[in-house]
Amino acid sequence: MRLQFTYSTLLLLGAMLIKSFKPLSRRDALATLFLLAFALYIFNLFGSHHETVPEISLPERQRSSQWASRIERYPVTSPKPLPKGRPSKIPRIQHPFPHAPTLDSRSSARRTALQQAFSRSWRGYKDHAWLKDELTPISGGSRNHFGGWAATLIDSLDTLWIMDMKLEFEEAVAALNDIDFSTTDEEEINLFETTIRYLGGLLSAHDLTEDQYPILMEKALELGDMLYAAFDTPNRMPIARWQWQK
Repeated sequence: MRLQFTYSTLLLLGAMLIKSFKPLSRRDALATLFLLAFALYIFNLFGSHHETVPEISLPERQRSSQWASRIERYPVTSPKPLPKGRPSKIPRIQHPFPHAPTLDSRSSARRTALQQAFSRSWRGYKDHAWLKDELTPISGGSRNHFGGWAATLIDSLDTLWIMDMKLEFEEAVAALNDIDFSTTDEEEINLFETTIRYLGGLLSAHDLTEDQYPILMEKALELGDMLYAAFDTPNRMPIARWQWQK
């Protein structure tokens, strides 16, 4: 109905415009109206009538359960069922290294220097860029290039644990409560960086601490629910540069 009304309106306007100019032959007038009608057809085909992907209206702060229960646009029609029964035991991936030999003075000094360098870097991040993605060391400022979810903090969790900086580790774990993976100021999310820095950081810390801190897995699931939406495409291939609001 809308298309018919638009065409009739165009034809009426075209006739009025043609009449206002110098007299045209009947053939020229019909050709002009045909070109106008064809232009409108192209506009309706590729403009106002093209199929648009509906946007998901997200509140300012949305929790992971809503990401997990979102309706998929392109659901898998024949998913492979999960296996039933008791799961088989999977051996640990990490090789059981023997106890480290007693360090000599040179090796001990190198280890101490390494720990001090990392500790100094961590203090710089904590003092100048806490809960930001990156520290800018020269200016003493910060910037967000990876969603603004404290990339350095999460990416450093396993290193803090390995460095035996348990107090700093637990302080960073407590700060995870202030990170909301359901929203970001960025219009576009780098799926690869988000996966390796955030999801990888959370899972590696969870594995190293042997589930001593349940929030690590909770945040990993929250982020995983969000990232899964990037796979909701016609061919189920993920969107590398994901415009998460669409």
